[in-house]
Amino acid sequence: MKQFKNPILMALTLLVALVAGCQKDGDKISGFKADCQEINVGPGGGTEEINVVSDANWVATSSEPWVTISPANGIGATTCTVSIDTTLVTDIRQASIRFAADGYSPIDIPVNQTGYNKIILLEKPEIEIESASKDKHFETKLTTNVKRITIKVDYEDATGGWISTKDYRLNLEQQVDRGARPRTVKVRFDWKLNPNPEARVAKVTFVPTAVGELLEKPAVLTVTQKAGPRIEDNRAGDSLALLLITERLGTSGWDVTENMRNWKDIVLWEPTDKNLPCPEAAGRVRSALFTLFVTEESIPQEVSHLTYLESISFQSNTNTMLKSIKLESDICKLKHLKKLRIMAYGLVSLPDDFVNLGNSLEWLDLSSNNFTDLPAILTPENFPKLHTLEFTGNRRWDTSDLRKESRYEGGLGFHINASRSQTLKRLFLWENLDTLRLSYNYIEGQLPDFEVGKDGIEAWSQADIDAFGGDTIQYLLGKPKVMPKMKWLSINLNFFTGKMPDWLLYHPRLMDWYPETLIFNQMENGRNSAGEVVKFSNTPKNFEYFFEAFPKFRKKYEFNDIEEEEEDLP
Repeated sequence: MKQFKNPILMALTLLVALVAGCQKDGDKISGFKADCQEINVGPGGGTEEINVVSDANWVATSSEPWVTISPANGIGATTCTVSIDTTLVTDIRQASIRFAADGYSPIDIPVNQTGYNKIILLEKPEIEIESASKDKHFETKLTTNVKRITIKVDYEDATGGWISTKDYRLNLEQQVDRGARPRTVKVRFDWKLNPNPEARVAKVTFVPTAVGELLEKPAVLTVTQKAGPRIEDNRAGDSLALLLITERLGTSGWDVTENMRNWKDIVLWEPTDKNLPCPEAAGRVRSALFTLFVTEESIPQEVSHLTYLESISFQSNTNTMLKSIKLESDICKLKHLKKLRIMAYGLVSLPDDFVNLGNSLEWLDLSSNNFTDLPAILTPENFPKLHTLEFTGNRRWDTSDLRKESRYEGGLGFHINASRSQTLKRLFLWENLDTLRLSYNYIEGQLPDFEVGKDGIEAWSQADIDAFGGDTIQYLLGKPKVMPKMKWLSINLNFFTGKMPDWLLYHPRLMDWYPETLIFNQMENGRNSAGEVVKFSNTPKNFEYFFEAFPKFRKKYEFNDIEEEEEDLP
């Protein structure tokens, strides 16, 4: 046997033999087969490889367009890549790949793709928000293939209602518009300030609206709100309460580097004040004014911490006619409150606890709100110290024709018929009132009349006449005594019809009320619910009748008129 002594030559000889052997094996390919029997993929699709061996030309086809094969033909040993699209449905879908070769039975490989389950996947399962902020909202992202979602909020504390969204039923068909393939959307939530010195938690649950739709796993967002600052019963607590009120109302606040004594629209008690409630009240807030704000809520809870408040005003909320705000009880805790104005706020009701202010309240203005009637809680028995009541401009919408009331959502506002309602009668019987303003409402019908001996009405006595000024009002002796203390009355720009009663036309203070403007003058071109033109049937042409009844008033009022005219001369 010949032996190779050169090792390099030996290696080359072996390499040639190996190559020759490979070529010999390739030449032996026979038959037609594939190394895959079935393909199973998830909803996201993907690719799979199939090795095909054939000694004849073959062609591959797919029964569905969402499955493609590359290459789709060949001979010999070939690796094919199968591409499967993402599914757009929730159910399973199927296709078939067929490899066909000349002279052989075709090879069919089934393709099974599972669909998406119903999912609502939250970007974050937990969110923490501040106790107070200028922008009181947060957004959360969710990925879902559910087209309609209902949002439910459960609170772990007793306060509740501090998270809201504009629509608790989300219709996501526009955002999720490609079948059941998940899409990511944003949901915005608004929140209220936390007035309590403890953190609070809410669970926001997203559930499919359709009956029978079940999620793969629950979608629950835990929202934790940080504890609010603790407001102490002292001067520092007053300043903190004021700042929180402005923040909750969305109005401008004050420079906290300035002494509270220099804050605009804020007055503090001075030690020398005559009506100082107690020595501890010195330096505390006596009166406050808040204007031009934006809120959908009642007066902020922090108002209850202004312990020695004597006067407070809230006026000029935005879009008042669109709001239906129920006053809550926080302001009812103020024991020293004498003057309260909640004007153009959007109120529609007062709480039962409002009666707690009866021991102190002397002046109340609820003008330009959306009350449909005078709150029943406002009675002389509940508010014995009240002498001024202003209830003007309670109009949600403006119209001069009450026949069109049904066209206005939420009602027109303070709309009563004085001929049937007892509201005006009980106001006119409120003996301690010295100021009553009812202008620019929707009061129609006829003014109530009174008789001595009915409804508790007494007659003007000689003692009353003597106390008023002797025989100045002698004409009234024995006639019904109505609103004897009334210094200012206005009922103009309403929808009254019929006859004005004598107790009004001959009231001893009528001339002080500017009657041509604030009594006789009703809604211009107005028509009541019956379509009648609104005006009094007995409006006097002049006041000669009045001076004939009260001759000593002629000099008083005519002299003043002349004096005023002379002052206007250049």
